Amino acid sequence: MRDGGNFGTRLSERELTALLDRGRPVEYRSGDHLMRQGEEGDCVIVVRSGVVKVLSDDRAGGTRLLAVCGPGELLGEMACLDEGVRSASVLARGPVSGVKIARSRFVEYLDDHPVAAREVTRQVARRLRAAENHARAMTLESVDVRVLQVLADMIGFFAENAARTGADVPLRQCELAQLAAASVVATHRSLRRLCERRLVVTRYGRVRVYCTNCLNRAIRSKTITGCGGSPECVPG
Repeated sequence: MRDGGNFGTRLSERELTALLDRGRPVEYRSGDHLMRQGEEGDCVIVVRSGVVKVLSDDRAGGTRLLAVCGPGELLGEMACLDEGVRSASVLARGPVSGVKIARSRFVEYLDDHPVAAREVTRQVARRLRAAENHARAMTLESVDVRVLQVLADMIGFFAENAARTGADVPLRQCELAQLAAASVVATHRSLRRLCERRLVVTRYGRVRVYCTNCLNRAIRSKTITGCGGSPECVPG
């Protein structure tokens, strides 16, 4: 999930440039692995364009979608800092470009840039806190509100003009269910209710959010009343 900004936007332009200058450009096609769970954390990657999925293998042999990340995100810093192995895999969802920085050069950069080093520490803490808050919210909120919150989080990655034109979120229902900590059946029923209230419409492999204003209003009020038809609403 998102935490109100990304690593790149929280650094000064000088600090970000200094980090990128220590790495090399990399390109990935859809479905390519940027990182694999269980491998040594020998580098970090700064995403420059595109969207990636963060996935974790469970003991039952399945795969769970943990997060979706976009431009400006720093990936792989935890394994670099503790010299451990990757706790999750990262896959490209469509074309992705980035900058890969070797662990030795990343650690060297942190030694030379204490402000950036503090930001990396804050990022690790934010992600841990966000995971705890997300887990708590997923047990307290209704499935409808959880699904809407996931859609709201994802809109920032997939649509630049969502407030004006609505947005397509290219997630399958099983992926949406994993992010909302709900069963596929419960998520399907929730989407059906949200469709009836004209907040969303489902299409193959994606969900169309008609009106982001009403979506955010429903999340704040925790009341699913549907699109209010106000002048700010996007026509369906």
